[in-house]
Amino acid sequence: MVQGLLQIKKLTLDDYEAFKKMDTGIDDDYVTRIFPDLVKHKHQGVYGLFHQGQMVSIAGYSIFGEHFAVLGRLRSDRRFLSKGYATRLVEHILGELEQMPQMKWVGANTQVPNWSARRVLEKLGLEETVTFYSAVLKERDQLQGLDGNLWIPVESTEEKRKLFSTLSSRENQLGMFPYECYYPLPFHEALFSDEYLAESIVFRKEDGSRFFVMKEDQKGNVYAHLKYFWDDSFEQPGFWKTVLYALDEIFTNHKLWIDFSEGGFHRMPSPGAFYVQDPWILYSKEVPDL
Repeated sequence: MVQGLLQIKKLTLDDYEAFKKMDTGIDDDYVTRIFPDLVKHKHQGVYGLFHQGQMVSIAGYSIFGEHFAVLGRLRSDRRFLSKGYATRLVEHILGELEQMPQMKWVGANTQVPNWSARRVLEKLGLEETVTFYSAVLKERDQLQGLDGNLWIPVESTEEKRKLFSTLSSRENQLGMFPYECYYPLPFHEALFSDEYLAESIVFRKEDGSRFFVMKEDQKGNVYAHLKYFWDDSFEQPGFWKTVLYALDEIFTNHKLWIDFSEGGFHRMPSPGAFYVQDPWILYSKEVPDL
């Protein structure tokens, strides 16, 4: 798309040098390292807005389960701020996604203090969906979980899928599905592929009323990403004992990442055990059928 002095286009490897010339103010930006892979990935898209041939803003999307897209990687040159370029670029990307016949949902995950990004999303009609806290375990000795029996490992893909299917949206107190670190999505069966479930380590409580998932994820560090959908992890006997067992026996070289709902975070008896990021807020909108 070209409008006067502005051009928006999907980026390729030929745009790498132009991107590296942007003054974003972000030191050691991971996007610089992964740019060559991003522009080639079939489930990723990166777009740039150019002013008189100079790249001044980029943003992109990632697609999961064919039907769900997450906006992200918004970067702007500091010399061109407050001109509405970021809003215009994200609006263009949103329009591209809405034209994809398979697309059902578009979301964006940003931290609560990031008012500039939140204003862009709100201008474009995305609504606040849920606020949550991402935490990384740093002092396991400070965990204050209830003692109890180890939870039972779930081995088969079929049994894992059955557990997922029993969780209703009302019961999911997390309010979303933490598909990957930094990527909250709707809780939807389309995301639970055989491959995803096979790679997930699942434990269930003896009575079947609770379960949790741990899955390897790499976001700079290598994490064991813990997914638990209730607010009562510190009140469930054996929960944290089982998590630590999995860290010792399965995820031996991993850091533990967990996402807490607001309610779950405020019921945490041992906040010093975790490094907790500023709260995140998920924005989203449903994509109408074409």
